[in-house]
Amino acid sequence: MLRLKQLLIFILLAFFFVAGCASNEEKKLSHLEKGQAYFEKGEYKSAVLELKNALQIDPRYIDAQLQLAETYMKIGNHQKAFSAYLRVAELDPDNTDAQLKLATFFMLGRKVAEAREKVERVLKKDPDNIEALMLLGGIHNFENRPDEAEALFEKVIALDRSQVRAYLALSRVYLGQRKIFEAEQILLEAIKIDPATSRPRLELARVYISQRKLDNAGDEIKKAIEANPDDAGLYIFQASFLGSLREKDEAEKAYRKAIEIDPENLRAYMVLAGYYDAEGDKDKALATCREALNLQPDDFRVKQAIARFYFKNRQIEDAENQLAEILKERPNYLPARMLKGEMLVAERRFDEAVVLLAGLIKEDPNAAQAY
Repeated sequence: MLRLKQLLIFILLAFFFVAGCASNEEKKLSHLEKGQAYFEKGEYKSAVLELKNALQIDPRYIDAQLQLAETYMKIGNHQKAFSAYLRVAELDPDNTDAQLKLATFFMLGRKVAEAREKVERVLKKDPDNIEALMLLGGIHNFENRPDEAEALFEKVIALDRSQVRAYLALSRVYLGQRKIFEAEQILLEAIKIDPATSRPRLELARVYISQRKLDNAGDEIKKAIEANPDDAGLYIFQASFLGSLREKDEAEKAYRKAIEIDPENLRAYMVLAGYYDAEGDKDKALATCREALNLQPDDFRVKQAIARFYFKNRQIEDAENQLAEILKERPNYLPARMLKGEMLVAERRFDEAVVLLAGLIKEDPNAAQAY
């Protein structure tokens, strides 16, 4: 009888354990799905909360960790995005997506050896991985090894002739060697492959601008817009081009057209604010920055831009308040700390400035601005 009771207790405990596990599986999946839904709607703060809830249930939940990394990227919190990708790579060293994202981060931080290690890890497993080949080509180009870079980009084209970005990368290798004709020809080839793709036309426009062939540049920009009339980025490019020609009214119209087409385009507001600032229209510049902040209240890049705007226009108290708000939420945010250093120098508080800037250099020996 005693054995029967023990058996029943064991069965009940096992049942509750399995039921609890099933419940946790359902809960974490539910949080992940909600997080993904919020992500798709652009409600990134809510997405972060749901994904963190999933990870509280299962800290090794790779799908939630990856989605969290992508969400942090969207809100401009690259430090947390990097940490999330690093966690994925720790949990699953063969996760190609995480390894390549980390390689990209390392390249942006000019940590070339670390980037190379991540890329070569992927290529050892998959020698024809196009993302990894593109990154390795970029590493070679960064190291001023154009022949190796050229060979890798040509390999990508051989693997997939529709890879327009490989043509673009190859054109940059040629431009770095001042091979203008070769760069122009490879861009024309890219345009033939996919006439509707705008990037080759814009790169070709840049080549023409560098040669002062401004009519040709303008024509390429117009052709890109004709093929992609709903691409706000093209109007931003056109506005910048028109602004350089001092066609102020037309430039402003193009910036406004970008916002009209894509009212959620944060970059459109920020470049328009920069344009107004450069033209000396401080009121319009600040108003446009605030429009961007209303669009993405949690975006530290916008807050940083507003702080720098205040500093540039000698509104020191406003700049300090804005910086304090940023650093309260993200005390290690490098651009804000760099601006704080500049402000200390401007205020002739040199001892404090030296301590802060020396600390930044210690963290990042390649921080030229801090030097």
